[in-house]
Amino acid sequence: MKRQLIIFTTFIPILLSGCVSSGKHDMALAEIDSMRLSLDSAQDEINRNHQTIVQTEIELANARKKIVNAQEEIDLNQQQIKATELELETTRNTVSATQDDIARLEAKRTSLQKDLSDSRAQMTTLQNIEAETKRRNEIYAQFVNRLKTMIDGGQLTVSIEQGRIAINLPNNVLFSSGSANLNSKGNEALTQIAAVLSQFSDRRFQIEGHTDNNPIKSARFPSNWELSTSRALSVVHLLSGLGVSSENISAAGFGEFQPRASNDNEEGRQLNRRIEIIMQPNLEILSSELPDMVSSLDDTD
Repeated sequence: MKRQLIIFTTFIPILLSGCVSSGKHDMALAEIDSMRLSLDSAQDEINRNHQTIVQTEIELANARKKIVNAQEEIDLNQQQIKATELELETTRNTVSATQDDIARLEAKRTSLQKDLSDSRAQMTTLQNIEAETKRRNEIYAQFVNRLKTMIDGGQLTVSIEQGRIAINLPNNVLFSSGSANLNSKGNEALTQIAAVLSQFSDRRFQIEGHTDNNPIKSARFPSNWELSTSRALSVVHLLSGLGVSSENISAAGFGEFQPRASNDNEEGRQLNRRIEIIMQPNLEILSSELPDMVSSLDDTD
């Protein structure tokens, strides 16, 4: 466009200086006017393009600035994301550690609850055993008090052995030598004893027969086992007939195998020939509760 303007300004003097006809002159002027209009239009377009370029550059600068700001915001967001991810990982680790702690505490609580339950069970067992021991001692005192005349007369002894009350009657009070038939003194002694035992319907008694080590061999008693057992059975039958519940008494024969004294002399052999009435402990406590308690104590150790 600048080139056209230069050509036009150079061409004007030539037109003015030459000899031209009137028609050509008018045509030249019209052409000049047309060219001027084209120049003006071109200049306007140049101006508009320039403004557009300026505006575009401004917009471009603004866009670049926005890009820079956006990139800065992206960088900041990425930093925040990394920080959040680190915080999240830390939180996850904390949660995992807390869950482990909770699991340990739950296990400890369960263990403590079991220990507490076991302790309560042990306490109950000990209380029951203590109550049973107290009751046994009370019965022992009653036996001693009610059988005092016979004890003082040397007809029997009352003792606590291995946690059991034992009424010990020498054989010479009850039987003749080698016999399992009760004599009159034996019947009288057992009648008094039966009156005491029948008062304790909640207790079980075992009648135990014992001999010395002198052998016996007869048609009725092939050994001391048969003799000791037959004597125990004679006592059982008599006590049962005198009001002691048959469900609460039993018989056992031990022969010479549980001596109280040496069989090397007559005094010892006399002590070994005996009938013992054993009051059994409360087997429900000893057979069910006590083993559980002992087992629990073993586990604790």
